[in-house]
This record gives sequence, structure tokens and C-alpha cells, in this order.
Amino acid sequence: MQFRQSGQGDERRRRVFRDERLAAPGREASEADDSRQNREDADDRVYPDAALAQRQTPITSLLPQRALTLVALLLGGGFAIAGIELLYARLLVGLPESLHASLAVFDLTARGNIAHWFASLTLVIGAATSMLVYLIRRHRLDDYRGRYRMWQWATACFMIGSFDAATGARAIFQPAMIQLTGTKLLGDGAVWSVLLTGIAVTTCLIRLAIEVKGSRLAASFLGLAAGSYVGCVVTNFHPALNAAELARVIASSATLLAGHFCLVYSVALYGRHVYQEAQGTRRAGRTKPVVAEPSAPKKARGPLSRRTEVVGSKNVRVDAAHEKPTTDSAPAAVPTISKTSIQKTVSAPAEPAVVGGPRPMSKAEKRRLRKLQRRQDRQDDDSED
Repeated sequence: MQFRQSGQGDERRRRVFRDERLAAPGREASEADDSRQNREDADDRVYPDAALAQRQTPITSLLPQRALTLVALLLGGGFAIAGIELLYARLLVGLPESLHASLAVFDLTARGNIAHWFASLTLVIGAATSMLVYLIRRHRLDDYRGRYRMWQWATACFMIGSFDAATGARAIFQPAMIQLTGTKLLGDGAVWSVLLTGIAVTTCLIRLAIEVKGSRLAASFLGLAAGSYVGCVVTNFHPALNAAELARVIASSATLLAGHFCLVYSVALYGRHVYQEAQGTRRAGRTKPVVAEPSAPKKARGPLSRRTEVVGSKNVRVDAAHEKPTTDSAPAAVPTISKTSIQKTVSAPAEPAVVGGPRPMSKAEKRRLRKLQRRQDRQDDDSED
């Protein structure tokens, strides 16, 4: 049989394959364009493939990432709170009583004013931010206890707070608690609603602080939010501010709005922290196991002595043979092979197979005995020569 040999035909064939490979990208692109055009014409689509869902920006990109964006949000929130308070202090207070009804939206003592709208809007943004954090946080690999579910509860709490800020629903606690307990605290019993709301808010803040402690900036703003809420309670019930009604209303409204804004801003900062950890641009903080050496090492008890290392909450036993020896030990003596030692090694009786008689030697043992015997005979002959 004669095999085809390489020649000019093979070289021409390789050139053809190379040219086809070079022309393939342009051809595939044109074919893709034609197929896309045909598909769009066939399906009567009015949007190109760029409008497909897999080519759109994910919703988690709404979390603020740039430092300039965070600074702008902080300044915007501060200016909004200051503007609301200035509108009440400079515009509404100096106007006659006949115009107060038409400008009630700027009256901080009325229900449904601009401050309540800002608080409700801020808490709604906090609910949306918490949901975005949940969408990323649930994919964390070392969250074995499922603590990411806390962000679902945080979203629900933000929505409840938004509803209360817009409608003042917490006022129903006052008559309900007076009816149940038969006791009025501090006059008309308005402290009941503040007390129950404060317990719920404190519980949420503590749980949120445990979650966002990985971000120092987020934890700092969470502390500012807690301080603002405490300031709001103090300004409402401190007797020194009863005489200055205008100052009390402005201070109470400003501290409450500042608490809402700092709380949502803290969640946004933690969302940025989680997003950067998920994208790999920030190193995730993990607790490393603590290794502690024992105070007094135990004495070695032979070659199989062991020591104990404390790794986290587990005790790990390490053989002494794994340690590097401090002094060089003398090499062990090489045993000499003799006829007597061979016979003792091979013919040493093990467990008797049958009670009352020695175990017979197997074929492998007999073969090994003859091999060692021949080796010993050669050594004896060499020594005699």
C-alpha cells in the first residue's frame, strides 16, 4: 500500500485553510447581521438586540459607588432638611393667621406637611436600598446561618416607617395603651406612642448595627441616626423647651429628619461596601482563626509524643515527628545479614492456624528464604577470597 506524501498539494491546502480562517470573523459577523435582520423582520420587532434584558444594566448598579455621588447625596439631604426648617421659620411664622390655612403644607405642626413627605420619601428610598443590598448579600458564601434575610425585614420596617411618617399612624398607640393600662404617662399619655415606637426603632438599630459593623463609615452614620432619634425625644419632652415653642418644633422636626436621612445614608454606604466586595474591588473582611501556643509545653514521651495547638475553638494534635529536630541524631546502625537471623526472621512462628501445630511455610516464604540463602553464600565466598 502506498501512502500519499506531502508536496505542493498539501502546501496549497494549508494556504486555503489559512485564508478561510482569516476570512471567518467577517463572514460570521455578516451572517449574524443577516440572521438578526431576518429574525427582526420575521418577529416584527421594533427594538434591536441591544434592548434585550441580558444586555441591560443590572438594578444593583443604582447603589452609589463614586465618592462624589456620596458627597452630593449628603449635601443634598442636609440642604433639604435646612430648607424645610427655614421655610417654616422665615415664611410661615411671620405671615398672618388668614394665610396659614393656604400654606399649611409648610406648617410643621400640621399633619401632611412637607416634612412628613420628605420623611416618607426618605424611608421609601431606604426600603429600596435595603432590597438592593439583599439581592447582593444573599450570595455571600460564608453566610452559613442565612443572616442575609435580615435585609428583607429591614425593607418591611422601612415601608412601615414610611407609612407612619406620611399618615401619623403611631398616634393610635396613645388611646389604645391608655385603655389597656388605665394610666396616662406625662400628662395626656402621648409618651405611650413614643415609648412603643422607640422600643421598635431601638431593636432595629441594634440588629442593623450588628450587620453593618464591617463598614466603619456606615456604622458611624448609624450612630448619628441613633443620636438624632434620641435628640428628637429629648426636644419633645424636655421641660426647658416648653416655653420656646418655635425652637422646640424646629429642633424636633430637624432631628427627626436628620435621623431618617442618616439611617438611609448608612444603608446606602453599606450597600456600596457589599457591592464592592461582590465585584472584587474591596477585600472581604473575614475573621481569621486565632492560633495560641500552650503556656507550658509537655515533656516528650518517646518518639510518638505529641503537642496540642489551639486553632479557633478546636484542639489540633500534631505529631512530634513533624517538628524540625534541633540536634542531629546519630544514624541508626545497619543490621548485618546472617544465616541465623534469616532463619529466625522467616521461621518465626506467628499465630498458629491450627491449635497444637506450627504453621507451615508458604511458597513465597520458601522462595524468599532460598534467595536470601544464595545472597549469604555469595557474601561468604567473597569474604574468603
